[in-house]
Amino acid sequence: MAVSESTLLNAASASVSATIERLRAEAEQLRQQYTSAASQARQLQRSLDELSVQRAFAEQLNAPNLARIQQQEAHVIKQLQAVEALATNGGAALKRLDQFIRQLEMSSTILTGATHSVDSDDPWMLALRGQIIHGREEERVRLAREVHDGPAQVLANVLMGLEHAINLERSTSEQLRDFLPELRDAARTGLREIRTFIADLRPGALDQGLAMALTEYIRSYERTTGVQVTLDMHSWSDKLAKEAEIVVYRVVQEALQNVNKYARQAQVTIRSTYLNSWLTLVIRDNGPGFDPREVARRTGKESWGLTSMRERVALVGGQFAIASRPGLGTEVTIKVPT
Repeated sequence: MAVSESTLLNAASASVSATIERLRAEAEQLRQQYTSAASQARQLQRSLDELSVQRAFAEQLNAPNLARIQQQEAHVIKQLQAVEALATNGGAALKRLDQFIRQLEMSSTILTGATHSVDSDDPWMLALRGQIIHGREEERVRLAREVHDGPAQVLANVLMGLEHAINLERSTSEQLRDFLPELRDAARTGLREIRTFIADLRPGALDQGLAMALTEYIRSYERTTGVQVTLDMHSWSDKLAKEAEIVVYRVVQEALQNVNKYARQAQVTIRSTYLNSWLTLVIRDNGPGFDPREVARRTGKESWGLTSMRERVALVGGQFAIASRPGLGTEVTIKVPT
């Protein structure tokens, strides 16, 4: 007796579902191992930071325990390298496994008849893209919180302790009196850099709208680099979905960072147009420019920054293009549906 098509499809669907569940369990186990390794790496990094401060202090005073601190530092460095390698490999494996599980889940809909087109207007695909983008932003928020609660807090405590030690003025060591202000200044600089890093990871102004977030970031960029940026936004920002706002912000951020890295002192113009439910944003600088094909030929691939921008825009169903020639500047163009 022939087996009916529905029976075969149901059996195949059940088999795929069982495979997905098994892979999910393996992914969860791998995720726990990765999380443990990442946590251990953070703890070792904090220990290394403390040992580095102790070593610098001991070197300034020519302390007798310098050799012991150096040995401890070398030991922690080896441990950190091993744990970081484990975390990196585990993270890469987890990413591949998660991608495979998602592909199986999406493909299994064919067996149940719940097929979807891969059109950029498909609500199912747009929801998936939005979920990925929000997941990335949640990870950035988590990183910002950990940096704030970890090294930033350590630096703040070090700075307070140094201020107190300087005010005591009990030391008769000329070396110590010279070293403490230097260490205080270094700690203050480190704390300022970490706070800037936190602000870049999750700009609070983004919660109040894209227009404010971009304006705030560009003002900070101009103060830091001395480069003039012309921003022409019109009134399109309220038409974008939240995930599209995040993408536009990150692309502008990445583009300006590239200008600062490769085209210092170049002037930048950011202009936008809104037509037929599409936002077009053009970021242009008058820097030295480059040949994208030559860069790809030498390195064998597109730069990480360009790839990141291209992937972000694609996730919201948008389009990305870059045009540049030596001596003629660079122009990044993105089109995002609203």
